[in-house]
Amino acid sequence: MRDVSFETIRQSHAVFRPIVKGYFRSEVRGLGRIPASQCLIVTHHDGGILPINGLCFGAAWYEHFDFARPLYVLAHDLIHRVFSPFTDLLPRSGVVPADRHVMDRVLQAGHSVLVFPGAARESFRPYWERKQIDLGGRVGFVRQAMRHRIPIVPLVSAGGHETMFVLSRGTRLARWLRVKSLVRSGDVLPILAGLPWGVWALPVLPQFPLPAKITSEVLTPIELSGDPDRPEDVAAGFLQVIEPMQRTLERLYAERSLPIWG
Repeated sequence: MRDVSFETIRQSHAVFRPIVKGYFRSEVRGLGRIPASQCLIVTHHDGGILPINGLCFGAAWYEHFDFARPLYVLAHDLIHRVFSPFTDLLPRSGVVPADRHVMDRVLQAGHSVLVFPGAARESFRPYWERKQIDLGGRVGFVRQAMRHRIPIVPLVSAGGHETMFVLSRGTRLARWLRVKSLVRSGDVLPILAGLPWGVWALPVLPQFPLPAKITSEVLTPIELSGDPDRPEDVAAGFLQVIEPMQRTLERLYAERSLPIWG
């Protein structure tokens, strides 16, 4: 595992901050709730292949900690196979493969990690389900927090699922075409609407996100107790995390007067 390069982060921040603050009007609340010690930040996945709420939070994290505290982000292994100049940049920026063993190494090194457990299932949920969080039903992050005895910090955002419109998850289509045999998390083949393609069904095509306002909130850290090898403890821990996230997402969306506009 390579260490984060704060010089690389500063250069990236100079590019992304004007975009998230100007184009997406990003607002991140509750940064003072982040513990001074190591933590596991858990958020939902919105807006297709672009983790815009993650970019908004990353920019706010490095401003808040004045580029003195690294943040590692777990991302799908596909983006680590694009082309070498880009993939070489990822580890210096703290973006590492979404693999449990990689996560173990990052946590054992004492760093904080941002995870999107929901993956494609949640990222491509239909537009009318944008106010619902299910984290794909995945509970691995709960086990990791219990094993490493670190707090979970929920992060909730409204607006990311308005940067494009998911018309259908395409679960049956993905199953019929056996997409999962090609892509590890390929249990969906969504039908999307937005820019620049109009309506399309290839989620890997680059999209031009609509300028939706992104409002994010860091919630109170959650200290989980229990045995990571006991399913009932893990299920209880999952509910302990997802319930305040769901309430917060509903509140953030209730604040919005119009889609995209915010």
